[in-house]
Amino acid sequence: MAVAPSKLLEPPLNRVHCAILHSRPGQSCTQALLWNLYRNHVSSAKYYSPMLLLPLLMNLRRLSKTMVYSVVKNYAQSVSFAACINAITFLLMCVGRRLNGRFVLICMPYLPCWIASHLSWLMPPQVLHFFVTGITSAAIESFLRYFDVGMVHSRFAQTLIFMSLSVVVMYYQQIRKYSGFWFIRPASLPEDYKKSTISGLMMQGLKELKSYLGIGLALDLLNPVMKRNIKLLRPKMTSFLVGYIGLFKLVQLLLLNNLELKQANGLASFISGATFALLPNRLTFMCFAVVTTSQVIWQQVCNLKSKRDPVLAALQRIPWARMLIPCNLAYLVHIFFYHQHHLNEIARSFIDSTCDKNGQRLLDLMKLPNVNAILETVNKTPTKSFLF
Repeated sequence: MAVAPSKLLEPPLNRVHCAILHSRPGQSCTQALLWNLYRNHVSSAKYYSPMLLLPLLMNLRRLSKTMVYSVVKNYAQSVSFAACINAITFLLMCVGRRLNGRFVLICMPYLPCWIASHLSWLMPPQVLHFFVTGITSAAIESFLRYFDVGMVHSRFAQTLIFMSLSVVVMYYQQIRKYSGFWFIRPASLPEDYKKSTISGLMMQGLKELKSYLGIGLALDLLNPVMKRNIKLLRPKMTSFLVGYIGLFKLVQLLLLNNLELKQANGLASFISGATFALLPNRLTFMCFAVVTTSQVIWQQVCNLKSKRDPVLAALQRIPWARMLIPCNLAYLVHIFFYHQHHLNEIARSFIDSTCDKNGQRLLDLMKLPNVNAILETVNKTPTKSFLF
């Protein structure tokens, strides 16, 4: 019978040496920190390379020194922050073991991760936005799965929510008040669009369709490349993006003669959002869309003039992103260790891959046949001093 991770909190495992946390035999806590800093940078660099270096491949014809520097800098900073947060989390788990004389729930690993994640206060804006978007959306999904909320099982509810979010985000896109990420960004029609011919507008739409076809194929290649298995290639993102932009342009074109441009765009945004039903892992994408839409709305709030409104001024000064990362990341790591089946594949991969598989190593250790087998493995690691 497999031993649950919670067994680490019960006698006799809860009083074994910190060596159970260390990935190499014979390491002290300080040596483990230094080793984890090194290995986590390596594993994080591998994990983030397809994701954060993709803009270089997508813009090969328009590359400049400024773009290369910006992308590489963002990549290096993201790798470093992820590596340091993970390494410090493991060190603080050791500290908690030393201070309490045993492993306790709050220090395995919620509190250590919460403390380590306050490195987010040092993150530059672009890195901060990247982390808070991914971590918060994954935390929302895990929360919904943990409490088994009805929409978790409803494709219709998820699609309807996405269609509504699509209207909000694309409205601010079209009026040029939001330029950040969304799944598609239809080109705005010229002011004299009524003078344009149907064929001219259709050609513009086909050009956009072609560009999203390339983006979709590149995104669909990410999973096979990261897992080094081309058999995993599925054109899901391609069909979603092409369908999304194609349906938007078609509905927009059909409605232009009967509705005002804003109304046509709004209805097209809503209807085209129905292509969301084509996606796998819809709950993951829906949670991501919820977070993105919240950021769009918050951006509009922050753009309001607040000189005469002290309440609004106070709200605008709240650093929501830097406050959300520690709580949400600590929650995700806790769920990873004790309720892993509630995590989506992206969150599970992010947590484990950026800490050199140390998380999964601990889970595998807890799954050994019995307590004696675990203790036998742990006892092979010699005890060393705390500092050296």
